[in-house]
Amino acid sequence: MRSRPTLTLPWHVLLNYETLQVGAALRPAFSQDTPSDIIAKACQVCSTWIGSGVVSDLNDLRRVHNLLVSSLDKVQAGKGSSSQLYRESATTMEKLAVLKAWAEVYVVAMNIKKEAESKPKRAMKSTDDDDDDYGTMDELPPDSLITLVQPELPTLSRLWLAALKDYALLTLPAEFASQLPPDGGAFYTPETIDTARLHYRNSWAPILHAVALWLNSTGFTCSESAEAAAIPGLQKRATPVNLNQASGAMPGAKSLPEINKDRMHLILGVSIQFLCSPRPEEPIEHVTACLQALHTLLDSPYARIHIAEDQLIGVELLSVLHRLLLTWNPPSVQLLVTGVVQQIVRAAQDYLQEKRNTLNEDDVEKESCLIVGEGGDSGGLVPGKSLVFATMELLMFILVRHMPHLSTKMSDSPSHIATKTRLSEESARLVAATVTILSDLPSLCSPAGCMTILPTILFLIARILKDTAIKSADNQVPLPVSAALQGIKSIVTLSMAKTEDTQKQWTALIRSTLACILEYSQPEDSMPMPDEVSMLTAIALFLWSASSEIIGVQSLQNGCMNRFKNALNSCDPWVQAKCYQLLLSVFQHSNRALSTPYIHSLAPIVVEKLKAVERNRPASSTELLAVQEGIKVLETLVALGEEQNRVQLLALLVPTLISYLLDENSFASASTVSKDLHEFALQNLMHIGPLYPHAFKTVMGAAPELKVRLETAVRASQASKAKAATRQPTPAVHSAPTIKLKTSFF
Repeated sequence: MRSRPTLTLPWHVLLNYETLQVGAALRPAFSQDTPSDIIAKACQVCSTWIGSGVVSDLNDLRRVHNLLVSSLDKVQAGKGSSSQLYRESATTMEKLAVLKAWAEVYVVAMNIKKEAESKPKRAMKSTDDDDDDYGTMDELPPDSLITLVQPELPTLSRLWLAALKDYALLTLPAEFASQLPPDGGAFYTPETIDTARLHYRNSWAPILHAVALWLNSTGFTCSESAEAAAIPGLQKRATPVNLNQASGAMPGAKSLPEINKDRMHLILGVSIQFLCSPRPEEPIEHVTACLQALHTLLDSPYARIHIAEDQLIGVELLSVLHRLLLTWNPPSVQLLVTGVVQQIVRAAQDYLQEKRNTLNEDDVEKESCLIVGEGGDSGGLVPGKSLVFATMELLMFILVRHMPHLSTKMSDSPSHIATKTRLSEESARLVAATVTILSDLPSLCSPAGCMTILPTILFLIARILKDTAIKSADNQVPLPVSAALQGIKSIVTLSMAKTEDTQKQWTALIRSTLACILEYSQPEDSMPMPDEVSMLTAIALFLWSASSEIIGVQSLQNGCMNRFKNALNSCDPWVQAKCYQLLLSVFQHSNRALSTPYIHSLAPIVVEKLKAVERNRPASSTELLAVQEGIKVLETLVALGEEQNRVQLLALLVPTLISYLLDENSFASASTVSKDLHEFALQNLMHIGPLYPHAFKTVMGAAPELKVRLETAVRASQASKAKAATRQPTPAVHSAPTIKLKTSFF
């Protein structure tokens, strides 16, 4: 009896080794006469060790990599006479284990490369410094692994594609058994087809992910040479190995577009077939690998065009993803699904925009350009054919899973109790991703199609904003709130929805949505306090971008003004500061018909609040920020005012700033924040004087006490600077000051 080689150490122990013992322990398992199951397990150990993150020595990495290279050589060359000692099915297991291990290593290498590219580059160092830096951090240069894998990719890519085709054929239903190659596949024989299915089932997912990464990185520009060259040990089954020829057909050269089309059909077919009905015992790693492969694939411009040109492929994929969510609950899976959905939607967006641009360049009538997109003239969306409908169906499922009260069945139930939703971190990310995709959907529609979906989308965004915009102690904005605000902005600025035929409907939608947000921003009994800043931001977005639709609607104008007044009178300085910032943008709006009523109503309150600061100086940096933002609003009003009104406006601003100045006695004992306010006021006064010299002189001449107080502050500032200068060592070269403070402006 021959003795079976065994691994020197268990694989889970090997993961903890960071020395050359790893390579030494694994080397016997890769000898020529090692049984297939031992080699398969050794390959698993290699890929797990490389992907574990414990590798810190490049020589160790090279040793283990060389072991995988030797196993790959055996896959290509076929085994010698010693292979006859073991069953053909064991050989299939060994070869697929090798390809799976290489796939896992390639995925890790690409992830490391992507992560390194997304990080800011290090400062330039000498070569010695770089070496020392990596050594002290116990990490390898980020390109170490991909550099080792790169030379094998031409061979690996062909083998991976061949294995995927085998898997696709082996998963066909029984009624399609006649389509199976009579001589077997690239890595199995007809006699071992049943056991081969199990081996392919364990290996296909990492291989699929690796193929998607490879295609994305090459941009679908690599054509295939004869497969027999890649797998010389399988010459007798060259036909099944060739991905580009039908079973039983003579090999024929295909163009690169045809090859890429076959590759897309293979990857999408394998993915859709698996995602339709994954078995309950299926490892979650297979589900995530399949979803990651789809996401990676759709990063490629070629794949995006392919899926956008044939909309039914996208619809089918969305339906399959929806079905997957019905049976797979983990948030990680849901997040990956939303990522794939976003890729599909963006592919459709890019394709549609290119189509519209082409029509514009060809001087096609404007009406023809407008009806491009789902919905056409009628606005109807056909279930089963509409990408937008399939997307909304899937997204609504996710939203109701995490915010059940969004369902009318739930909210209309007598037992339903209205609550604001505090989502977990994962749920918040999911809801935010869902809102982002929802707000992209109108761009896929014609104007009539927009009017079909916008009522639902705006309702959902407004409700999510209401239920997640909850005031927090640290003033952090939750992810769903940020996504909702961004969604509102993208929708209200959507120019293609505003046509002559849809203007009336569009205006009604904007007004009703703003009315809802005004209602939702009201505090409710027994409910958490709404986040005033988020609600004010939403209101300001409508004022900035949809001014023409809401001008003249007195109830909306009064509601908006009341929310701003409440924020100005808030006891929270953070709310006041943000309110001033939002007011500034409203006051600066180019449409004076919108901004003027707000200036007349709210500017007096701003002046009153800022004048009160003299009696109640800020005690914290946040309170100081609120005052500074308020002064910016007043300064903007001065700039916006007409020349004949400049004196009256400065008569409000200048005395207010001078009231913030401290006298010499008070300055020494004042708090840091109070001193900062003094310096802020002084610098602003020094800026305003030269900017409006005539008006400034008039204001100061009318109030001599203001002039005295300002000049005193200027002299104190000059004395302080001179005193500080004497403490500094005398510079070798003296230069004249470029800016001199004035003590008189007359």
